[in-house]
Amino acid sequence: MAYGFKTFKSNGSVFYSSENSTWTLLYSVTASANTSQTFTGVPVMNTRTVTRVMLGEITGNVEGYIHTFSLSGTNLTVTAPSSTETVETFFAVYGK
Repeated sequence: MAYGFKTFKSNGSVFYSSENSTWTLLYSVTASANTSQTFTGVPVMNTRTVTRVMLGEITGNVEGYIHTFSLSGTNLTVTAPSSTETVETFFAVYGK
C-alpha cells in the first residue's frame, strides 16, 4: 500500500498524486491580496505543475476571488481578477 499526497480538481478527479511518481517542490510563494505580480527565479524542469491555495477570505457579503497564473520559463505571473476582492494566495511549483 502506498501513502502520499493528493490534490483534486473541482470535478473530483485527481490533479496530482505523489503515489505514482515523485515530484520535487521547486518554488513556493505567496501573492498578496488584490495585486498582480511576476515572481522570477522559478527552476525549469521537463515537466512542471502549479498548485494554489486560497489563504484568506473576503469579509462581508461579497464574492472572493483567487489569483490566476501563468508559468513561462523562470517566471510565475499571478493576476488578481479583482482589485478589491482577490484573497492572498499561496502558490507551489512542482517539477519532475
